[in-house]
Amino acid sequence: MKFASVFIFILSFSARLFAMTELEPAASLKALRTECDRVEESFPDFACLRFEFYQSSASELQKDLDELTELNDWQLRAASWSSMMQALLSSMEGQIQRYDDADHIQIMQQTKSKNHWELLRLKQGLENFWVDPDTYWFPSVNAVSFVAVNITKFQILVISHGERN
Repeated sequence: MKFASVFIFILSFSARLFAMTELEPAASLKALRTECDRVEESFPDFACLRFEFYQSSASELQKDLDELTELNDWQLRAASWSSMMQALLSSMEGQIQRYDDADHIQIMQQTKSKNHWELLRLKQGLENFWVDPDTYWFPSVNAVSFVAVNITKFQILVISHGERN
């Protein structure tokens, strides 16, 4: 009986720990991820953006955001849409500028443009932006993570970019 009580306690604790659900990305983001994997394999100093979506609820949104922040050990501070766009795209551009071959640069620029397009598609409904400029992001170091909330859908979006190892 004691084992059953402990097991039920663990199940109830873990259910609360992961109350928010990670969502599957849209088809366009899945296609972009496939392309990014190929481009990143060809150009080791280049990394695409990482998109993560979490579904919460009206009553749990703040709690889920706090738990996600604690789980990732983020030190978030206020940000804006424009600061997010500028930081992410200039970080990608900095990686592209390490290359000399015009054909290689063109491939990475096209991939960067597709990442930019996905950011623009996601803009509608996003509010309350935060940033942690010193995130650890496997397999990267010196990453930046932005967190935004879609209040109408009760979703948390995490967008990250970093230097690849």
